[in-house]
Amino acid sequence: MRFGYARVSTRDQSTDHQIDALAAAGVAEESMFIEKVSGKLSSRPKLDLMLDKLRAGDEVVVTRLKRIGRSQQHLLKLVRWFGEHEVDFIVLEQGIDTSTPGGRLVFHFLAALAEYDREMIVEGTMDGLAAARSRGRVGGRPPVLTQRQLDQAQRMYDAGEHTVAEIAETFRVGRTTLYRQLHAYKDGGDCALVVYRNTRTRKIDVDISRRYGETGAGEKVQLEADRKWFPIAPARWPRLKAIVYVVDGAVARIRGVESDLAKWDTDDRGYADVPVTKPLTELQIAKRLPTLGIALGDHRPHVRGKIREYVSL
Repeated sequence: MRFGYARVSTRDQSTDHQIDALAAAGVAEESMFIEKVSGKLSSRPKLDLMLDKLRAGDEVVVTRLKRIGRSQQHLLKLVRWFGEHEVDFIVLEQGIDTSTPGGRLVFHFLAALAEYDREMIVEGTMDGLAAARSRGRVGGRPPVLTQRQLDQAQRMYDAGEHTVAEIAETFRVGRTTLYRQLHAYKDGGDCALVVYRNTRTRKIDVDISRRYGETGAGEKVQLEADRKWFPIAPARWPRLKAIVYVVDGAVARIRGVESDLAKWDTDDRGYADVPVTKPLTELQIAKRLPTLGIALGDHRPHVRGKIREYVSL
């Protein structure tokens, strides 16, 4: 039997042209399946009904490819189904007839071009995203919490004096969002603090002449800048085992955190003066932090707006 399928996107459009073309191609009126539905929808009752009626040796006739396929992938899947069930496919206005060897060749050639085009688009998109990430740019919605809010929420969570629901209500976000933003470790496990910096800015406290961030000076000056001051709640102190310093998108050094809590100190804001060690060697990192998963020299792009984050050990 020869079946025909016609479709328009809205009820204001007419299917008369398609019906006339199908009738001229020998499709009986009772074998026509006509519906008015958007081509983007996955559910098409009339198309599904026609597919249920098809048997080996039948033919499906449409006026143009876009009338039956909602996308390239859907069209290719549909044609493969026709082939597996020995159903021929005829497209009147585009000269495709899979009942003939030439028609099958032309259609598969067009299908291959469509697949190639899709793969090129995907490849180009992935290359663009990778290039953007390497420059510290990411897509999607901006973060709902600023870095200052994030630091405050992290301290409230670590202090254990507020429930997650209370903290989320304070910052007007959902609990799921809060957990995702904080990377909070509910099991109380050990963690490391990753600090992001760049060499373009070398801040200096004009009152005490202390340097911040990347100083460009020797180890003594850099150690002073590396240990102060971070907003770390006292409840997290015994769990913090290392600080990872990422400079210009690469891991520059990793310092261990001494276990003696008596060596910790805070300023008038409650920010911590962390008792860190000299930079660890690769062997020391492997022995002391076997589950860190971060090595010296690793590429770790700086996400704009993110100054620091915790990673679990």
